[in-house]
Amino acid sequence: MATTQTELSIGRAKNLVQEYLIRKLMFPKVFLDAEFNGKHVDVLAVNNSGTGDVHAVYIIYAGNDPAGAIETAIANLRTPAPARVIPHFVYSAVINEGLRFGPYIPSDQLLRNSFAEDGVGRVGLLYVDLAGQETGVRPIIKPERFRSTTEIVELTDKFVASHVANWEFRN
Repeated sequence: MATTQTELSIGRAKNLVQEYLIRKLMFPKVFLDAEFNGKHVDVLAVNNSGTGDVHAVYIIYAGNDPAGAIETAIANLRTPAPARVIPHFVYSAVINEGLRFGPYIPSDQLLRNSFAEDGVGRVGLLYVDLAGQETGVRPIIKPERFRSTTEIVELTDKFVASHVANWEFRN
């Protein structure tokens, strides 16, 4: 099966985001293309060898509209409680391949909408730069921790016990 340029870019972005989380977190277990709480998560990391906070990253292939893609991703996270079990940290990651747009600067409205309705938690925004020789991930909006619940802890424990991590710290 042939891989399209878009699929290749998304794969490269997952790898870069994985590396970013490995450097940022303490002994994470990282899962690529995880089904977590009934949702596809491009990169899922659980801190402290799988017993800590859950970090979920949704990668957005923006084409020529990174702002619209990010706003859509944030809107999709605003599902009504109690159906919502939100990871402790949630990120959107937009891919830049150098396709007619430079560094992304979020609008004031997007910045306001990135907060949880009660102010406890904020969706982070990562900028995945695939343009040129020096690829990397740059945080644009720092995520803030959402409330923890018994459901997220139980869901995380079950997930970690039943899935093989793509990357984990091993002695």
